[in-house]
Order: sequence, then C-alpha cells, then structure tokens
Amino acid sequence: MRRITTRKVTFAGMFAALAALLSIYPFTFYLPDFSRITFREIPIFLCTFTLGPVWGGLCALVSDLLGTFISNSGNAWNPMFALSAVLSGVLPGILFRYVFKKEKLLLATTLSIVPVNIAVSLFLTTFWFQLLGYTGGMPFWAYLLIRRLWLVAVMTVIQIAVVRALYPVVLKAVQGGDHS
Repeated sequence: MRRITTRKVTFAGMFAALAALLSIYPFTFYLPDFSRITFREIPIFLCTFTLGPVWGGLCALVSDLLGTFISNSGNAWNPMFALSAVLSGVLPGILFRYVFKKEKLLLATTLSIVPVNIAVSLFLTTFWFQLLGYTGGMPFWAYLLIRRLWLVAVMTVIQIAVVRALYPVVLKAVQGGDHS
C-alpha cells in the first residue's frame, strides 16, 4: 500500500460518511420485497476510483457499519451484507485501476461497475436474501429475475452516469486540485 496521508484518510472518511448518510431513511427508498433504492455506492465508487481498492473497501466497511448504527430501520448489522459492501468497494477499484486503466473514462467506469453490480448486487445480495428467508418463499432465480434485476439495472445506469460526471472533479480535489 502506498503512503498513508492525512489527505487520503480525510477523503476516505468523507466518502464513508456520505455513503452512510445516503444509506439511511430520507435518501433511501424501501420497497416491499426488502429491496431498497439507495445511492450509497456512488461515494464508495468515487473513493475506490480515486484512492484505490484498499481505501474503497475500508470506506464501504465503515459506511456499512455507520449506516447500520445510525439507521432507524431496526435492522441489525449483518456480516454477509458487509462482505457485499466491501466487495463493492474493492473490486471496481481493482478493475478501474489495474485492468481498464488505459480505457476512456466512460468505458473504464462502465466496465468496472457493471460486472461488480452483476456479481455482488444482483447475485450475492440475492443469495443473502434467499439464505435469510427474505424472498417470501420465491425461488432464488425467480426472485433474482422478477424483483432484483430491474432494480440493479436501473441503479447501475444511474451510478455510471453520476460517477462519470463527478470523477474528474473529485480526482482533482483528492490529488490537491488548484491551490489558488
């Protein structure tokens, strides 16, 4: 891991706090099937793209803990969903920084977010729902295709658009920006 600086810790903390804030009530819309529409992944993606996958994973873990403890939803912290959060923080950073680093920004962002959302948000989170009995008796594939696919697809498009728009500004701020 590269040198830890006050700037990196500060930005990672701000990203984690923003992600936690975006995961609680007025910024999250709960659906009847235990799914929710949330924008908490956007600060995590910005963190992992600008600071790296380790920082992205830490940011996701801290935001998951904070979001659970400050939320009034009554849900207990669950390590299974925390694992999903950490993977959503680490994997896109690895893809963005090491696999697609020479691609244009929109393509790199898309190729980093889409496979992770499919693997983690669609399959792994659906598996956790199934394991915990939150699917209302629906079989895994039915729940995935009927209840989760549209949600993950819509959120993926929104995430790509927002991260693509904010990335240059956030990168400039994280790297030091203009000191005038």
